[in-house]
Amino acid sequence: WVETVFLPLVCGRWVDPVKLWKFLFMMLGLVGAGGAALLGINFLVLPSLIHHQKVVVMPDVRGLSLEAASSQLKFLEISVTVSRQRAHPTIAEGLILDQIPGPQAQIRGGREARVITSSGPPATTVPQLMGLSQRQAEVTLQREGFKLGRVLRVRRPGVTESVVAFQSPGPGVMLFKGAVIDLVVAAKSAPQLVCMPDLADAPLVKAKQAIAVAGFVLAPVKYERTNRVAPNVVLEQHPPAGRRIREGEQIELVASSR
Repeated sequence: WVETVFLPLVCGRWVDPVKLWKFLFMMLGLVGAGGAALLGINFLVLPSLIHHQKVVVMPDVRGLSLEAASSQLKFLEISVTVSRQRAHPTIAEGLILDQIPGPQAQIRGGREARVITSSGPPATTVPQLMGLSQRQAEVTLQREGFKLGRVLRVRRPGVTESVVAFQSPGPGVMLFKGAVIDLVVAAKSAPQLVCMPDLADAPLVKAKQAIAVAGFVLAPVKYERTNRVAPNVVLEQHPPAGRRIREGEQIELVASSR
């Protein structure tokens, strides 16, 4: 009766204590074996798998395309992943700007290298250049990050000052910085050749009027004392009469005085 009192009750049934202890020892043995297996995998199997890959030196892949870098790192068993893109004023789109790990760093084969690629130069609006002088246009392009391309000069009648008459691409177009802008500059027409009139013995006032109408520039008049003619009469002229000279050239006169 005493033994029956101390029998453990499990799930509503009386169990033999000897069998219960055997069961508990068996469970403890299974738990111990499982723990030993995990420890063995953690300290023996995994390190051997990890250290199976050899350590290599990371090459410099900056400036390469993603395809070229992947091909080069493939032999070292390193994969390449693009972490992000970044604009760059001079490096073309798709080329690698930076890398992690950096060049000459040690890395195990089978690992991953992260790279930052270029999205190309940042885009900006082409400025308005028409109406500016060529020098002003050059300064504006340089300030906005563009390059001056071909400059075509076209002479147009009535133009008093050389200015930009046309640009390609036009103002407002979105382009990457560093793009080339071509200009057409409207310049003054070439001076025409005009026959030098004969101003000798003409009154100085009429000679000045004739010079202005012909488009010449009168230099300061020189005077020479003489009693042969009345005052303010043209005695000499340079260039001489009949010579063909360009419009806008300078005329020198010598007039009489008392």
